[in-house]
Amino acid sequence: MKSSASELSIGELAGEFGLAAHVLRHWEAEGVLEPARRSGDRRRYAPEQRVQVALVLQAQEAGLTLAQIRGVVSAPDGGSRRARLAEHLALLDERLERLRAAREMVAHVVSCGAEDFLECPRMREMLEASSTCPALHGRGRTPRERLPDALRPPAGTPCPGTGTRSGRHVVPDC
Repeated sequence: MKSSASELSIGELAGEFGLAAHVLRHWEAEGVLEPARRSGDRRRYAPEQRVQVALVLQAQEAGLTLAQIRGVVSAPDGGSRRARLAEHLALLDERLERLRAAREMVAHVVSCGAEDFLECPRMREMLEASSTCPALHGRGRTPRERLPDALRPPAGTPCPGTGTRSGRHVVPDC
């Protein structure tokens, strides 16, 4: 049965985003979505709640968990929401730097002129750089700590090639 033009059923709202109704029920349980009202045992959503669903989907795409999204939407004001997202932005920037370095390494391997990329001097430098640069690894045990002693640079060795203004790794071609 189709609902009135001013309200949406859970199935109608979920369907507009290609979601199953149980996803919206889960979001309600997690505190990131609330129906406008209940009519008997049925949830009714106002058309404006499309924005809430879109926000949750975009936030998930940006890597936020439902708990983080709940923290953002339940923050007392815009400044608090902005501060929470600024923290996440810093984490995204770190992740992007790690991805950029990983992409650079894979792109080099694909185009490397060496018969065996494991023998390539540039590849070795890239691996060594990733083991010494805190921007290229996450929390916990660092890639540097996972390297065998023979490949591990001495403690305090700076990232090679980070003297540029951008701080990006500059490794010579092979």
